Amino acid sequence: MEERTYLPESYWLAFKPHMEALARFGRKTNLRLFLEAVLWILRTGCPWRDLHWRFGPWNTMYRRFRRWAVSGRWIRLQQRMQEELSEFSVLLVDSTAVRAHGHAAGAKGRQPQALGRSRGGFGTKIHAVISEQGEMQAMTLTGAQRSDIEQALPLLAGLDLEGRTVIADKGYDSDRFVEALASQNCSVVIPSRQGRLKPRVLDRTRYGQRNLVERFFGRLKQFRRVATRYDKTMASFAASVHLVATFMSVTGWP
Repeated sequence: MEERTYLPESYWLAFKPHMEALARFGRKTNLRLFLEAVLWILRTGCPWRDLHWRFGPWNTMYRRFRRWAVSGRWIRLQQRMQEELSEFSVLLVDSTAVRAHGHAAGAKGRQPQALGRSRGGFGTKIHAVISEQGEMQAMTLTGAQRSDIEQALPLLAGLDLEGRTVIADKGYDSDRFVEALASQNCSVVIPSRQGRLKPRVLDRTRYGQRNLVERFFGRLKQFRRVATRYDKTMASFAASVHLVATFMSVTGWP
């Protein structure tokens, strides 16, 4: 019987040229096996030491994943593949909390961790912007106690908002945020908080699209190493989120 691989051929062909370009200064051998090993770990949530034997030595794969994470190559992989994605006219902003396992604490040195404690417990927040096609356009991590509105403008700062629509929930109802978007000729679909003296008119049809970002996070968390954080450093966990989001774009999840 033919051995099953995690990646169908069509998916690997989408990744192949970009991974080869990013690996041009390192080893190019077994890039497909490397990618499959990382996706297998992310999907199953297994410790690296329990990596399936068919992928090779766990330490080899882990060290390579870590090198790519620290050098930002997983982020650049998403950026390269994003250039081939469709145009967008709508951006959806939201965040989701991720509980951290006890093993996520205690990173060596002063490496950024993006961990904190909120009413929901010890963990991390994933702040993301996605398009109406369900493709992640920007992402950042903070401790679980940080508010959503603090990250909103920095998240959108690198995106072209001219003539586009931004949809978000009440947590983003801030005069400063709304005015900043309006100054860029951007339509805003955000419900007003209950105590606002002059509530904005809400386009409920457009606001109904916000379910897409909720489903995006739900799909993201089907990968167990994203649903629960085991990585000690911000770089490793961010790499995991970027790779899963890239994989979701290739598979066409919505």
